[in-house]
Amino acid sequence: MEAKLTEQLSEVLQAKDASDLVDVIVELYRTEKNEPAIPQTRNERIAHLKEAFNRKIVPLEETIKTIGGEITGQAWINQTVRARLPADKVSLLSDHDEVAKLDVPHPLMRDKTK
Repeated sequence: MEAKLTEQLSEVLQAKDASDLVDVIVELYRTEKNEPAIPQTRNERIAHLKEAFNRKIVPLEETIKTIGGEITGQAWINQTVRARLPADKVSLLSDHDEVAKLDVPHPLMRDKTK
């Protein structure tokens, strides 16, 4: 399951002591295609997707807390969770079926073409 860790995150983890806290972005698989009958209005769809995301992260949040970490942010729109956890425990998140990728936080950059 190590394939879920990006190269950048693997490099960060190698440079850390086991107990050092690391900020990680947990990208979840998008599952709305598997969801039954998504509501049709924009507001209903947004509410439905937020609710589905919140249900999906419950077991992940429990695992993060159990291994000594904490969720520091979440974004339902792109199905990500930001967490801070001990470096030696990051790979345990790969065991979750919902987890698509584990990465380091990346700053947003302004588009310079405009």
